[in-house]
Amino acid sequence: MNIENINDKTKSLKILSWNIYMLPYISLFNRNADRATVIADKLEHSDYEIIVFQEAFSSKCRNILAKRLVKEYPFQYGPANKPLFPFRTSSGLWVVSKIPLKQLDRIKFTISKGFDIIARKGAVLFQGEFQGTTFQLLTTHLQSDNSQKIREKQCFEIKEHLLNQYYNPNIPQLICGDFNIEMDDQLNYQHMLHTLGANNGEISGDVKFTYDEMDNNLARTAMGKRV
Repeated sequence: MNIENINDKTKSLKILSWNIYMLPYISLFNRNADRATVIADKLEHSDYEIIVFQEAFSSKCRNILAKRLVKEYPFQYGPANKPLFPFRTSSGLWVVSKIPLKQLDRIKFTISKGFDIIARKGAVLFQGEFQGTTFQLLTTHLQSDNSQKIREKQCFEIKEHLLNQYYNPNIPQLICGDFNIEMDDQLNYQHMLHTLGANNGEISGDVKFTYDEMDNNLARTAMGKRV
């Protein structure tokens, strides 16, 4: 995500949102540590100011990334909603940043189902300053699978408990994460934007998706298992 000229200056605030698929328990054979090393190779000298990770459940993999990225991204936050051992993980929401951020608030969703019950999914709202302009950044990871009614409820909770509570007409609110709603699903995608009171921001770069069956062999494997 490239947020252009939020204060009419030349430099843009560049944010990367990435679901890194470090799932708890069920992804022990996805070479997660190797993937964490490769991800660190790609991001260690990147020009993003803020990187927002989803599904950063593995503490081993987070440690690999944290140590490699800490020089360029010294401000590291989360994962939000700490795990409740032995059966509940964190939300998997983890943020690293070149600029300091203040966590304003966070929520845990009141409803989820399936494998999502293992994770304490929710949303986190930060506030920071870039090029003299204050901004708010919200990150989240909504319900997976086909549970659209649950995602609608989760979006409502984000709007009511975070976006509305900390709204300031002079401070832009940037929303990013994994919403588990395809843009081609116009009905539900537009409903999500309406509920959040949001407009689509332009996504820059050649790679705009991290879980597509064309380029991601993990996604191809998962799709093959479902067929």
